[in-house]
Amino acid sequence: MTERVRRILSSILAVTVLVLGIHIAAASASSTVSITSVTVKKSGIEVRPYTSNPALSKEQRVTAYRNYKNLTRVVMIEKYVLSDKGTKQKIGTAAGFMLPGGYIVTNNHVAPESYNGKALRFQITFYAQKSDGYLLGSLVATDVKEDLSLLKVDANKIPKAYQDSYFKYFNLQPAAGEKVTVIGHPTKPIETSNTAKTKKYTWTPLYGTFTADNVAVFRKSKNTSIPDIYTNSMEIKVQTWPGNSGSPVIDSNDKIVGVISSTILGEPRSFATSSKLILQFIENNHLSKAIFGHAADGGQR
Repeated sequence: MTERVRRILSSILAVTVLVLGIHIAAASASSTVSITSVTVKKSGIEVRPYTSNPALSKEQRVTAYRNYKNLTRVVMIEKYVLSDKGTKQKIGTAAGFMLPGGYIVTNNHVAPESYNGKALRFQITFYAQKSDGYLLGSLVATDVKEDLSLLKVDANKIPKAYQDSYFKYFNLQPAAGEKVTVIGHPTKPIETSNTAKTKKYTWTPLYGTFTADNVAVFRKSKNTSIPDIYTNSMEIKVQTWPGNSGSPVIDSNDKIVGVISSTILGEPRSFATSSKLILQFIENNHLSKAIFGHAADGGQR
């Protein structure tokens, strides 16, 4: 198989993955970042005081605090519809990240306008600890083409501990190979049995998973007859899982590089919508001043 044919087949597979709505993300074992201040549990996250361990060095305490703050900026989004009897029908769980004013960036496939003709409702939980409460979010804007949506919660009702937990800055030109972190709430398949005929898995929540890897490549179309669907997006060498859709990709300065949108199943390859497209999306919906107090860089006026 020639290299050209291999690339074309790979592109076709990537398009198929997106069309089918397969958007997954999480950490491979080799990429998991150790976080002293956070204990991951099946049912949620227990956050300890980041200074509670006297054995930590100053550098370790700084890292633990940074991870803690970034974790509080990433919410869990549960979407559901109401039945005719008023009961909740849960549709799925994913991630999103906070911006000023109670706005939340996520994917369109996470927060579309409707589900099977029914209006969706969104429950926003703060870093997966239900004890810290949740708010109902409303859909403000959505872009099917770029797979982006913007939700909003009442900023006055955000729990006090999270009033300043939001991202304000974006990295519009991350370098290839730059170190990044992905934070989300995936549900990873864990093998429970393996026989000659079948394998069995259980899906285990890994809320608050931190993943670290490098931005591998920025894909741009070189052949106008074969449009590249990943123009202005990026590919990250990391395996991701269901539930990480909408997860922020941040650099070492805690600036937003992009938002996880999809992956190639069975491969350590994930794709993120770039920060440039996120800012264009916000600007095109005339929300830059409401969120940032000024026009967004990279937006179309």
